[in-house]
Amino acid sequence: MVKNLVKKVLKYPLKLTNSIYTYFYYRNSSMRDNIEIDAMINTDEKVLVLSPHVDDETIGLGATLLKHKRADNKMALVYLTDGSGSTTDLTSSKLINQRKEEGKRIKEVYGFDALYFLDELDGQLDSSKVDLIEKIINILEEEKPSIIYTPFIIDGHKDHVETTKALIRALKVWNKDFEKIYMYEVNCPIIPKLVNSLSIMDEYLYSQKGKVYNVFTSQWAMGFDVFRLLDRRKRFFVEDGFGAEIFVKANIKTLLEIENILVEEGFKPEYFRQLSSEYNLLLSFETNKVLKKEFSLKLNSILSKELTKYKI
Repeated sequence: MVKNLVKKVLKYPLKLTNSIYTYFYYRNSSMRDNIEIDAMINTDEKVLVLSPHVDDETIGLGATLLKHKRADNKMALVYLTDGSGSTTDLTSSKLINQRKEEGKRIKEVYGFDALYFLDELDGQLDSSKVDLIEKIINILEEEKPSIIYTPFIIDGHKDHVETTKALIRALKVWNKDFEKIYMYEVNCPIIPKLVNSLSIMDEYLYSQKGKVYNVFTSQWAMGFDVFRLLDRRKRFFVEDGFGAEIFVKANIKTLLEIENILVEEGFKPEYFRQLSSEYNLLLSFETNKVLKKEFSLKLNSILSKELTKYKI
C-alpha cells in the first residue's frame, strides 16, 4: 500500500524528469552520419522476427512490422520462451496460456503468416542447447528469410542476449554469409553512436503501434508509455517524422566478430538495468553507463569497418 502511494506521488514528477532527460540525451548524443532510413522495407522481403518474450517484438519494432504488413511481405514470428517469468497473480500454467493467446493475437495484428512457440523456460534461455539451435535451423529452412530481426546483443536480460547468440549459431550452419540482420532495442537503451538503421514513424503509425500494447493484458507490471516516450525521442536521429525505431544492422560475419569481442571483454547482461516503466528509466540509462560505453566503442569499430566495406 505504501509502495503504491509513493508511486502515485512520484508519477508525474518522474514523467517530467524522464521527458527532460531523454530530450537532452538524444539531442546531444553523438550519432552516425550515414544512417539507413527505412531500407528494410521492400516489396519482396521475407521477414523473420525472433522475440524472446511476447511483447518484445512490439516494443522493439512494432511500427516497422506494420510497414512490412503494408508492403505485403511474408512474415514469420518466433517466440523463444514460454513467458512464465512475468510478474503476475496468475499461476504459471495460466500465465503461459494467456501469453500464448496474446502471441496469437499479435500474429493477426501484424499479419504474420507463421507463428512458432519454442517454449524455452523464461529467464533460462541457453544458446548452447543443441535442440534449440536445431529448432531455429529448421525454421530458417522452412521460412528462408531475407531479413532477420533479433534483439541487440548488449542487453540487460539474459533471454534477449541468448536469443541473438542462438541465431548466430543457427546461421553458422544454415547460411554463414547471411547479410541482413537487424538488431532491435527492447528495454536496454542502445548507445546512439551504434545505430546504423532506422524506421521512421509518422503520427498515425505511432498511434497504431501504441494501440497494440493493449494486447498485453498479462503484462500489468510493464509501463509501456515509457517506450512510447523513447520512440518519440528517437526522431532526433534524423530530425524527421513523429517518432522512430532504431536498429543495429550487421551481417553474420560481423555479428560473430561482435560476439567474440564481448566474450573477450567479459560482457554480462546483469551489468545493466532493464527499462520497464517511468520509475526506472533513469536507472536503465545510468547504471554502468561508462562500462556500456566501453563495450559499445569496441562494437563501433567493428561496425564502422562493415559500413566502409559494404557502404551501408
